[in-house]
Amino acid sequence: MDRHEQVDRRGRVLDAAVELIARDGFDGVRIADVARQAGVSTALVHYHFAHRAQLLTEALTHSLSRAEQRLARSAGEVGRAGADRRLADLIDFALPFTDDDVREARLWAELESRAAGSPELAEALARLNRRTEQPVADAVAAGLAEGIFHDCVPAEVATAAQALLAGLSVRLTAHDPGLDLAGVRELAGRQLSRLVGYAGVLPFRPLSAVLPESGTGTATATAPDAITATATAPDAATSTSTSTDSVAERGESTGAGRAAVGRRRRPARRPAAGH
Repeated sequence: MDRHEQVDRRGRVLDAAVELIARDGFDGVRIADVARQAGVSTALVHYHFAHRAQLLTEALTHSLSRAEQRLARSAGEVGRAGADRRLADLIDFALPFTDDDVREARLWAELESRAAGSPELAEALARLNRRTEQPVADAVAAGLAEGIFHDCVPAEVATAAQALLAGLSVRLTAHDPGLDLAGVRELAGRQLSRLVGYAGVLPFRPLSAVLPESGTGTATATAPDAITATATAPDAATSTSTSTDSVAERGESTGAGRAAVGRRRRPARRPAAGH
């Protein structure tokens, strides 16, 4: 087996692990399930991953890497500049908007729930937390340099942002009836604006532009228990984004507060079989 084929098979194993762990929980997934989903042998899974804990942490790392690539592509396509826009986009990056986001949030919850009893998993969690906090710290530092953020310490803001957004994401994916995606987005924006001393409303992109299938004004995630949303304008049946930044610069809502968010329940699944 050449190196390219090894990398391909390892990637397939990680893709399978992400999907199954997110769907069924770590305790409900066997190595044999992952191998079957990936179309490889159980021996090959054991060859790449010495134990189940390693499979969990590397599945989350794999999922996070894919999410970071999506974020980089999106930033390049939209062409948004400025620390305030960057911070708004990082809030969106941390919240479960898509199927992949929901899976990643579940993987993260699995890792957090086990980290307290495992020094190895605790170290992996700390490493991943630092990785997700650094872009926020960088954005805050840039905002201080630009003079639009004030009286804050970037690393402290990043740590607080990580805790806030991770907690809100868990509650969203658990279908907390007191929260919806649009409201959580605005809540996070208000709280982080206060932390960085930002005057005004963070310039989020319109919710319809962030969610999947945004061209129709209605977005639906298709993963089990996925969060769905429909964004509507205040005086019209549908909303079409024209100039995101001009709306944000006027300090107006970008549509998040006007979104009505619903959720689809998980269908019945076989016992103990994922962001």
